Amino acid sequence: MGKATQAQAARDRARDARLKAARERRLKLDPDQLARERRIDEASVDVEVAWENRAQAEQAVTDAEIAAAAAIERLLAERLAVKDVMQLTGLDQATVRRLRQLETDSNDSNDDAGATGEGADVGVA
Repeated sequence: MGKATQAQAARDRARDARLKAARERRLKLDPDQLARERRIDEASVDVEVAWENRAQAEQAVTDAEIAAAAAIERLLAERLAVKDVMQLTGLDQATVRRLRQLETDSNDSNDDAGATGEGADVGVA
């Protein structure tokens, strides 16, 4: 069986060589095809790189929002009203609430739910 396997491997190599030669002949007949294939390859790689950059940017946004949420909670721990936090930070009420929820969600997942200054925005519509 060793000789049969070797013979099959030799046939496979010969076939691969013929395929490569046929491809080269075809590309010589259509030189624009090679340029097109290169453009397609480059565009495909550009998409992959851009998507990786997008994922990194999304993580940076998440990290920044977590840091902002923690800072907002520190401001609220100083007994500032939410509207004072809004004025100091330039953030709107919806953003402050969303970031506070993010901080609350983060704390809930860490079994640290009571540390978010709950009730600090009582009376804010």
